[in-house]
Order: sequence, then structure tokens, then C-alpha cells
Amino acid sequence: MADQALAQAGALKLPAGQSSGPRYTLRYKLAWRWRACRSWAHYVLVGRRKGLPALLDFVLGNHYLKACQVPGELAALGEILAEHRPGRALEIGTAGGGTLLFLARLASPHATIVSVDLRGGMFGGGYSAWRRWLYQRFACRGQRMCLLQGDSHSAEMLERVKAALADQPLDYLFIDGDHRYDGVKRDFEMYGPLVRKGGLIAFHDIVEGPSDAVGGVPRFWREVKPQYHHREIINDPLQGGFGIGLLCVE
Repeated sequence: MADQALAQAGALKLPAGQSSGPRYTLRYKLAWRWRACRSWAHYVLVGRRKGLPALLDFVLGNHYLKACQVPGELAALGEILAEHRPGRALEIGTAGGGTLLFLARLASPHATIVSVDLRGGMFGGGYSAWRRWLYQRFACRGQRMCLLQGDSHSAEMLERVKAALADQPLDYLFIDGDHRYDGVKRDFEMYGPLVRKGGLIAFHDIVEGPSDAVGGVPRFWREVKPQYHHREIINDPLQGGFGIGLLCVE
């Protein structure tokens, strides 16, 4: 699940023996946010000029904006995105922000990038107001970042996504939100039709694994992939979760 390991990234883990009073909590929050922003600024000033390898290192090794992905799988996806340079992209499930940053940096310089994320629930992510501020800055000059928080399965959210895209088709859709079978199926049925012919639809967690991590995604992937030209990006079939599935819309 995209950044599932950081879905509670804003939660505080206080050192043993330390008070959890309001003053300490505020100081800890401010320090955590400062380190996150400093790390992001360092990437902007230094790392982004080094291309895909530096981007991979940042989103996989950074404690604050980490993408919970298998390195080889994310690298393969990155090569595909760098080749296609999507101009309109939608990510369902953002949480810690690593895959959103990854997408923004590999999309077209003039891309519209939409994120849909839901706070809470078994597979919910959610992010705070300050993270929202930070995520807005993932967009390069010329790009437009649209962050939508709410239920991806609602008719209202579908209309909000269409409005953000100005009713133009998607080039790329990344489904990594509700991992329940009915949830991932619903996301596919609602947002898949927005993807243009020749566009790509990606699913995360297509490999069988713990139910609280992969949910019903592997089952749905097995059902849908025969209907499309598809590719599976899997480091190890026995790795217990993860894996990226790609469909090409015809």
C-alpha cells in the first residue's frame, strides 16, 4: 500500500522517560517538521539535478517522506513513467507522500497531478495541514498539484477529480487506496474510464501477502489482468505483498 508504513507518520513516538505534556509535544512536532522540510529542501537544491537514481534514493531512504515500496519495483515503474511523462495523473492513496513526489518529478513539466486520500479506516492514510502545505510544493514550476481529501468511492469525489482535470482524460492512474476487494474494484470501475487509450493504470500490492497489508488486491488483479495488455513488476513472488501491476488501456 502506498506509504502505508508512514500512514501514521505524524504520530509522535516520545523517547522513553520523556513527558508527553503539551509543551514537549509541541516542541517535538516543530522539530520533526523542521527536519522534514530541511530534508526536502536539500533534495530540491541538490538531489533533483541527479535524476532518477537520486529520486529513488530520496523517496526510499528518507524518513519523513518515505515510499513503502520494493526498490527494484519502484525503479522499474520510474523508468516507465520517465518514458511516458504523463500530462494528467491521478494517485488514489497518498499518506506519507513518497509516491506522490515520485510521480510529480517524473511527470510532464506541465502536468496536472491529482491526489485523492482518505483519513482513517483500515486502509486509510490521511495527512495533516502542514503536510498538505509540503505536498503542494512537490509540483515543479509549470505543474499543477491538486490535493483532494475524502472518499474516492463517492460520486462527489469523482466529480471533483473530473473538475480538477478540466474533464480531460488521464494518462496515468495509480490505485493504492482501499485495499479491500470491493474497494479496489470500485476505484478501478470509477476512475479507470477516465484513462485515455494508450494510458496506464497501476495497482500496488498485487502479490499475495498478509490480509491487513494487501487486502483483496491480488484477487482483483488476477481477475482484471487477462482483459488487458499487462505487465507485472515483482521482485520476488514469495516476498509476501508489494508488487506493481500495470494495465495498458486499449
